[in-house]
Amino acid sequence: MLKLCRYGIPTLLSVSLSPISYAQIEEVVVTAQKREESLQDVPISIVAISGDTIAEGGFSDIQELSAFVPNLYMTDSFTGQEIIIRGVGTSAANEAFEQAVAQFHDGVYYGRDNLGQNAMFDLERVEVIRGPAPIFAGQSATAGAVSYYSKRPGDEAEGFMLASYGDDEELRLEGGWGGPVTDTLGIRVAGTYYELGDAGYQDVLRNEQGTKENSALRGILVWNPTDNLEATFKYEYQDVSQLGVPGEYTRCETRPEFSDGNPGLGPGIPAACALDVLVNGIDITRLDGVYGAGGFQDAKLATIALNAVLPPGTPCYGCDGGVAPAALNAFADGLTGSREMNEAQERQQQTDVSMLELSYQWGDYLLTSQTSYVEYDKEDWGDPDASSFAIFSEEKREYFEQTSQEFRIASPTEQTVSWIWGGYYQKHDLDTSINIFTAVGPPGSAISFGGTLLEESEWLSSYLATTWNVTSAVRINTGVRYQNVEKTGDLTPSTAFFSAAAGDTEYNATTSRFVPPGVEIIPAGHSSSGERFISGADVTGEVKSVDWLPEVGMQWDVAENVMLYVKYAEALKAGGFVMSPAPGGRLPDPFTFANESADSIEAGIKATLLDNTLQFNIALYDTNFEDLQVTNFLASSATFVTENAAAAHSTGIEFDGVWAPTGKFKLGFSGHIGEAEYDDYPGGRCNSLETKQSGLGPRCSVDRAGVDLPSAQDWSLVIRPEYLTTYGDFLVRLSAWASISPSFSSLDNLDPARDVPSYQRIDLRGSITPSSGNWEVALYVQDLTDERPYYAGTTDFQSQSLDQTIFDAGGVSRDRGRRIGLQVRANF
Repeated sequence: MLKLCRYGIPTLLSVSLSPISYAQIEEVVVTAQKREESLQDVPISIVAISGDTIAEGGFSDIQELSAFVPNLYMTDSFTGQEIIIRGVGTSAANEAFEQAVAQFHDGVYYGRDNLGQNAMFDLERVEVIRGPAPIFAGQSATAGAVSYYSKRPGDEAEGFMLASYGDDEELRLEGGWGGPVTDTLGIRVAGTYYELGDAGYQDVLRNEQGTKENSALRGILVWNPTDNLEATFKYEYQDVSQLGVPGEYTRCETRPEFSDGNPGLGPGIPAACALDVLVNGIDITRLDGVYGAGGFQDAKLATIALNAVLPPGTPCYGCDGGVAPAALNAFADGLTGSREMNEAQERQQQTDVSMLELSYQWGDYLLTSQTSYVEYDKEDWGDPDASSFAIFSEEKREYFEQTSQEFRIASPTEQTVSWIWGGYYQKHDLDTSINIFTAVGPPGSAISFGGTLLEESEWLSSYLATTWNVTSAVRINTGVRYQNVEKTGDLTPSTAFFSAAAGDTEYNATTSRFVPPGVEIIPAGHSSSGERFISGADVTGEVKSVDWLPEVGMQWDVAENVMLYVKYAEALKAGGFVMSPAPGGRLPDPFTFANESADSIEAGIKATLLDNTLQFNIALYDTNFEDLQVTNFLASSATFVTENAAAAHSTGIEFDGVWAPTGKFKLGFSGHIGEAEYDDYPGGRCNSLETKQSGLGPRCSVDRAGVDLPSAQDWSLVIRPEYLTTYGDFLVRLSAWASISPSFSSLDNLDPARDVPSYQRIDLRGSITPSSGNWEVALYVQDLTDERPYYAGTTDFQSQSLDQTIFDAGGVSRDRGRRIGLQVRANF
């Protein structure tokens, strides 16, 4: 018969849709340490958000939720997604990176940034572990971990349907049903559909930018053939689609004598953003959501026409010393009609996840086996020059397969020394390619360049965690993880030339690449696309990362429901390869980067006071990083450089809690104060002004010691009040989310255009539910203050200034601003 308890440990049940009162604070159960434990008993700085709270708030993915979790930050750009904890994360600009914030879904490791786009739906909870987590997260968790837990079938049939619609043509549908099929078999099925029709951005033709359409399905089977055996099978499918990445220029060089596409790459045209300003009338003096994307206009013809109407004696665009055209002839004609230059900026990703977990109660010991398979196929089309002109177009393809196996055995907790031992094996294959299509090249022709990286990786680790109950009030926790990661990488660069003459350009639909006449296409043998160009020599490499990662700590129950803890931990993020094709088929140098390591000390207190009406948790932390893995974009050479910064630290204080002074009112609160800075970084990359003034171009570097890490916030505060009252037979609930954040820099290069200003965001929600709890209707307002916080967005890749005294172009992307909507939920 299906059980609500697993081997005597209460399973976390979903919270009722609308609680009757807040007289006492409900217990929250987490599994951050591979056991079901009360949140207040876990010696870790951890935040747990219930699935019902996520659904009510309308958070479709982790990026939206991160706005209300202090010390968690996620940002999206044309290079990918970055997730950051305590100011530390990993740039998505290197396609071969794993993230320093490890993500797990039902215990399955998600190391790739692309998997952070997946929709959140029908969840029991989300756990955010802040700080290094070597023992139980293990895989690259130098900054922390985020874990998602799906709802499972219970011993009674139940389900729900949820629909919401609001401003910006935002639609969300979600539903789930689960329960027993027989006495020993339970099932839960769930799905979601999310659509954002208006993100507040348009290109010059008024096509929408930043719109999304995500859908997902999940099925879970739980089989209890005997009282001591449980088998869980899960399959999940995700389909993620996004049209464009929002962003607009706020700074652009339009003066003819200084405006330049790129001193090293440009074909004698002005800055791309200047063409959008002068030809298309884009206004960069105000944030109006108009974005020069989807490069299809002819930049050469636009430049010639622009020069033709300039007053006599006026310096012209793309001229040499203001006298004669410099390099316009090197800008190929006739490319505006090509498929590549007309591809919309778009992301498409399909993900399949399968998982089988077996749990067997062997006497007093619990044996667990988890086998998983993760696969995704992704294709992105981007516009690196961020303009509406046919200068550059970018195609990214990625295919990823991961299989993993974990075994663990856990002793009973009611003994002097309890323990968990586990072993983990993971193998993944990554096939990722980048192809840049450009109108720049030798006279009368153009260049396509790119490359394919094939990476094979094997991870083997074993861990042991023990708890010694010294007394009934004192516990000593120790643990160690052995980590062995081996990777092999093979990068094949490719370059092709094609004629711009009419009828002289061939296109191969299989490879999605231009083919120059007379150049042979040969089978790649191991490429996901099946074929590739004849190309330059491959570069291969091997990376091996082996280490022992210790963790030790102590817990002390100083009073009833008051616990002090301290812990020390070391974590490792394996090295890897650099995937960054450069013009001319140049290879990255170096091709590999080294391990990243972190050691951290954390002390905290967790208290439940005032007859269980107040919970208050506080944690002090100090983490030091060695060989921090960073990626910087060098606009002057159009390349990304991955390297190891020397040292950095993240230190501060975090707090969170909830207060329920009456049965009708509850106040949640959380925040942090801290800093995350480079301690030693002599090879920091220059910003555009420093680069020009140095005269060194891409070789320019500066010491960034004392500079904040990208997206590190000095403090944050989140409060969440809720109020309950009754109206006849109906329960009325009013709630709010309020987040306050100071200004910070989204990059570490001290470019003021990359500074994010301080902002406040307030979300409101009011709902009404009958006493039966069968349905709920809610009205919500998001970003009430309409401040539209913004982030670093558009780059200066093809929009630069020859003026040695100013920064090059830059821009931002903004939140969508205030929106109002209606949410309806039915329970059955």
